[in-house]
Formats: sequence, C-alpha cells, structure tokens
Amino acid sequence: MIDYTMDDTEVHASTAARGAMAEDALDAQIGYNLRRASAFALNDFAVELADAALRPVTYGMLALIDERPGIRAAELCRLLGMKSANMAPLLAELEERGLVERDDHAEDKRVRVLTLTPAAREAMPRWRQQVRRHEDRFLHRLTKKDRATLLRMLRLIWTDED
Repeated sequence: MIDYTMDDTEVHASTAARGAMAEDALDAQIGYNLRRASAFALNDFAVELADAALRPVTYGMLALIDERPGIRAAELCRLLGMKSANMAPLLAELEERGLVERDDHAEDKRVRVLTLTPAAREAMPRWRQQVRRHEDRFLHRLTKKDRATLLRMLRLIWTDED
C-alpha cells in the first residue's frame, strides 16, 4: 500500500522543490501558521486542564468572572467576543457544575450578575497555575521578550484599538 501522507518536512521540501514563490508557500502563510499554533495550543491546554474538565472558552469565562465579580452576562459576551446564544449553554453548564452563580443585580432585578462559587474561587489559583504551565510548555522556545512581542502583535490583529 502506498502512503500518500506527508509530514511537515516533506511538505516544506515539496513546496521548495516545486519552486513556489516564497510568500505563496503554505508554510509562509500567516493564517496557516496561526491555525497550526492554535491547534498545538488547544491540544496542550486540553491535556493540562483535563482533570478540571475546562476548555479554553470555559476557562476564559471563569477567569473573567473571577477578575470582575458581579459582571453581567452581556459584558462577559462582549469581552470574550461571543454571541449570547453561544454563551447561554456554557453558563448553564458552569452553573450546573457548581462553578458559577447567577444573582439578581442589586439595583435592577431584571439583570443577572455572575460570580464564582466558593469552590470555583478556591480552584482558580490552581487553574491559573496550570494555564501558566501550559503556556510555558508550548512557548518554551520564545524568550520573555518574544512572548511580549507575540502577545502585542496578536492583540493588534483582534482588537479595535489603534
């Protein structure tokens, strides 16, 4: 049987052998490299936080609620760049797992605010440490300065700030 798959080295060699323009080569495309880096990061995140059963999106929600106790769901959506229709089932999941509480706003009973449960507040330092360990592992080739540059450049891509 013939194996038609190629590993990364073979893809790079094949591209170079065909004489493709450097900027047109797949491995020179930013989107391709972002997707590969993202897949690598997501896989490592899943391994690191498997015991907590947290995904990047649920961890992000918990981290922001921890940083801003009493945040409204609409504000959480805005900060995470999510649609409320996508967030609603995730909030329900976190509430069902005993990690998030929804309470009435002190001044406006129509508004619900989000806080972490005592169990989630207690676990947050451990989860943050696990995320730091995960980032250290998948960014180990980057210097502290490289990491700061990468973070700044990524923020330039997705934020509206000029």
